[in-house]
Amino acid sequence: MKGRRLAFPGFFLLLALVSLACSVPGCGESEPPPTPTPMGDTLSFLIPAYTMKMEPGDTIPGTGLHYSGRENGAYKVTIDGREATKRIGDSFIWSGVMAPGVYANYNLRLTTAVFGVLPVAGPVEIIVFNPEPIEMPLTADVTAVTPHFDNIVVNYQIPAGRQIPGTTLIYEGVFTQGQGQQASQLAQLSGLSGYPYLALGDSLVWTGQLRDNVAVRYSLRTTAISEESLSLAGTAELWISSE
Repeated sequence: MKGRRLAFPGFFLLLALVSLACSVPGCGESEPPPTPTPMGDTLSFLIPAYTMKMEPGDTIPGTGLHYSGRENGAYKVTIDGREATKRIGDSFIWSGVMAPGVYANYNLRLTTAVFGVLPVAGPVEIIVFNPEPIEMPLTADVTAVTPHFDNIVVNYQIPAGRQIPGTTLIYEGVFTQGQGQQASQLAQLSGLSGYPYLALGDSLVWTGQLRDNVAVRYSLRTTAISEESLSLAGTAELWISSE
């Protein structure tokens, strides 16, 4: 039986990353620049406030977390097939392979139950192994896949000449448009089919696949632009198929 996941509207309406170097009085040195977002064989996504409204018989998709029902004021659950008795505030933790090439850490707790329904909430980390991003539109078939994760926090620091994690886009450096007091510094990207420049505060939306069974949508904004690096902040969504 499928569970129903609750969303918190407006929970992540505003995300901003401010990267400013300032001098410390008396020391003559500036703070070190932000650490670049590492690139490698894995791509990690954090959902700070994942929630699901569970009814008896529900299993959290892709996990070994199952809710059997209420008994004597407590809640009967199974975790990877092992029975446990839980009460409100208790942990509901699972980690493992949830789909090919995808590992997950669920650090949930039982929250206040109403009319036999058991809400669980907490942070979830999704780790995608060996991502090979491909840009493509998200079709209705793709967005119907579960599990679906939204409100994923994204803060990226991309050095010049490096790829934006999880995309096919590369930050090429600063492009100066115009002259005089109204000249603007723009971030130049390669891999875009259209206009390749972003000003400070501009939005960037990118959709595609990380693997054959993992689709992603990034909704980002530029928060800092320099010759050395580009800062992006916002949210992402993931759709993961078990096939």
